[in-house]
Amino acid sequence: MIQKIDSAKKAEATMALAIAEHCSMLACDHIGEACRAAFSDSTAATHFKMHRTKCTEMINGVLAPYFLKNLLLDESTDISVSKYLGVVIRYFSDTKQTVVSTFLGLVELEGGDARSIACAVVGFLVKCGLKKEKLLGIGTDNASVMTGVNNGVHKVLKEEYGLKDLVLIRCVCHSLQLAVSHASNDTIPRSVEYLVRETYNWFSVSPKRREAYKAIYETINCGEKPLQITKVCATRWLSIEPAVSRILDQWEELRLHFSVTKSSEHCYMAEVLYSMYSDPQNILYLTFLKSVLGEVQLAIKAFEGEQVDPLKLLESLVSLIKSVSSRVLNPLAKMDVLKGPIDGDISPKPYLGYLFESKAAELHLVPEHEINVRKRCVAFTISLTNELRVRLPDNIEALQYMSVFNVEETLKHNKSPGEIGKIAKLLGYSPADIDKIVQQWRAIHLSKWNETKNTMSFWSEIMKFRDAADINPFQELAMAAVSVLSLPHSNAEVERVFSQMSVVKSKLRNRMSLQTLNSILYIRYGLKLSGEACYEHQLPDNVLQLFGTSAAYSFKSAPSVAEPAIESLVQNDDEPLFL
Repeated sequence: MIQKIDSAKKAEATMALAIAEHCSMLACDHIGEACRAAFSDSTAATHFKMHRTKCTEMINGVLAPYFLKNLLLDESTDISVSKYLGVVIRYFSDTKQTVVSTFLGLVELEGGDARSIACAVVGFLVKCGLKKEKLLGIGTDNASVMTGVNNGVHKVLKEEYGLKDLVLIRCVCHSLQLAVSHASNDTIPRSVEYLVRETYNWFSVSPKRREAYKAIYETINCGEKPLQITKVCATRWLSIEPAVSRILDQWEELRLHFSVTKSSEHCYMAEVLYSMYSDPQNILYLTFLKSVLGEVQLAIKAFEGEQVDPLKLLESLVSLIKSVSSRVLNPLAKMDVLKGPIDGDISPKPYLGYLFESKAAELHLVPEHEINVRKRCVAFTISLTNELRVRLPDNIEALQYMSVFNVEETLKHNKSPGEIGKIAKLLGYSPADIDKIVQQWRAIHLSKWNETKNTMSFWSEIMKFRDAADINPFQELAMAAVSVLSLPHSNAEVERVFSQMSVVKSKLRNRMSLQTLNSILYIRYGLKLSGEACYEHQLPDNVLQLFGTSAAYSFKSAPSVAEPAIESLVQNDDEPLFL
């Protein structure tokens, strides 16, 4: 009988994992009965006894604490108008031997000011049994409440909570988007933004218009269906370039559509859009923007990726700034675009890219109009370069620190100890420890290492290294390297958390409690971190034994989600070295 109950518990646990990852709790009422009816000859199915109440409590009381792992900061407002603080942790995993990022929890905020957020951060870390002194850095968006020099969250954490060496990393993706937005404010005509925005709005509210345009497009393109016009969204970093590209690819078809529609619908908006699509200056502006935004897009993708080499991010960022400035910079100019404005070194005849120049030659604009377009495009390029330079100095400095720990740099025979000393001081090491780190840095190339192709594998090998006396002679240096490599380089992981939150807590599930929402996200991110599907993951016996017991029911024993998490974190081999 014990064997039968155990197999039923395994079935219930697997079903609870699947429901948490893929569907709503309500489905459990019928899925269990369907399994019993369909697999009547199965022992596990016969003893399967789990409906939505039990499933919810097993997810909250058993599975969520089991999967709770370990930071970045952001805020979200869900459809219940509650403000949440999303916490994602980035740390070096002893088990995986690499730096990983995973979801830690959602915290409901009492207020949206800096002190409320800082208090929530520290309180949540303490509740999870994590020491705030281990908080090495925070990655945030560029909101003033997070990064303000006088009353921002970073400032409050440093001065009021004693985290004087806390490193602030502004989200590069957000910075790039803001740079593009501010550069276009006074340079590119507002009519261009209006054209992109209203083209999407025209089709988004009317299926009839989409069908009419589809018929025109298929007639011109031999039955090929048109791709949907995308929306430019202020909170989606990657939305600008695709929207511009999609309109350019369908320019003639859209112009013909609005030509027909302005007469058939007698619509003023259609007349306005038709006149804009008939103006060759607009297509020239969008052609220029497509080229520049394509470069920005590549940099954003590099920083928002989950599997990226942090040591190559500096190269991507510097390459972007230099590439954008090279469009208008005098080739003979001897200046560093990362250190000063480029306004005084502009080429008298800038080459604005092959796409722009070929389109300008094709359109045969009135000379005065072409000169005006060129002036505005040059002004946009100058403004964008300056915006990138001004907005990213802290990020560039942090990425430069990361690049110092590149395998090639570390194993050089001739290297400056001054740079590594600055990094150790920034991380808050004592003078005695800094001296050890510098000496270890100067001697590390004298030993033979096997993992010299991948940076993280290299430092993982050093972390595990022991000499004849069973002592790691490079312990302090390896810890400093892992600290720097653990610094967040963008806010993308937190944005992914809120995307998942919106999927889980939808309009149809708007009464879901914060505890249940947290629990489902713990399970989803726990499975993601383990690299296993819900039906592949094997739960330990001690976890399975909790299924169906009164200890797992919150309305009976009222456990806190964070309380079992403390035990989980203490017993876990992956206890974070740095937060």
